[in-house]
Amino acid sequence: MRRYFKEYEVVCPHVYERFGGDVWRFFDDKLTEVIIWLRRELNRPITVNTYTKGLTQRGLRCNLCSLVRHQTDKRVCYMSPHVLGAALDFDVEGMTAGEVRNWLYVHALDLPHPVRLERGVEWVHLDVASDGVELITYFDG
Repeated sequence: MRRYFKEYEVVCPHVYERFGGDVWRFFDDKLTEVIIWLRRELNRPITVNTYTKGLTQRGLRCNLCSLVRHQTDKRVCYMSPHVLGAALDFDVEGMTAGEVRNWLYVHALDLPHPVRLERGVEWVHLDVASDGVELITYFDG
């Protein structure tokens, strides 16, 4: 993973500040395999978090992140794949989110693990919290 992503790109600032370069242990191995496979196959940069643009919760989220904290404040049990190290939201250089989702559909048989993709968003949400029955499961956010 380190070859393609810096630690601060894939975790929220809280996790990076606390754990620095030791963040990879929090990620599901299946997600790591899928995102590395995708990066190699597309041969294009993939951007998860960009702190300078205010994008800080597109990778691993912790209990201090506003998206998680908001649910906790409402007393909602929040078990997003993002808090389990099993999801990333990202952009691929030179491709729209729809193009990436279509590319994944065409190459579904080559996926190292089944994935879930969110429909109708301007970024790619990919997670490995699949039931494993379908190679790609789509959901509405």
